[in-house]
Amino acid sequence: MSNYPYVAKRRIDALIKSLTALVASDPEQQVQGFAVPVVAAALDDVKQAVPHDPVVRSLVDLMSADAIGSGEPIRAADMLVIAEQINAAIGRRPMVVG
Repeated sequence: MSNYPYVAKRRIDALIKSLTALVASDPEQQVQGFAVPVVAAALDDVKQAVPHDPVVRSLVDLMSADAIGSGEPIRAADMLVIAEQINAAIGRRPMVVG
């Protein structure tokens, strides 16, 4: 499975880890400041890696430049749900045989 999106998988795993910590410390915590464009870049990487998945396609407007520019807060708990669904869309890493 040479077309498996390893980089996108690493990014989404790291995002889930960060968001889980945020939500554990404060369920109403928001993703804001410098984190927003970083999250947007990670999600863009996933959109390029898995463009035909319906969950991934729904991200097009979620982290668009207009959405980021609007200043609308993004709850970490909401982003965690999204990240976990994206993780499911990517799937497990292929087993290495040999």
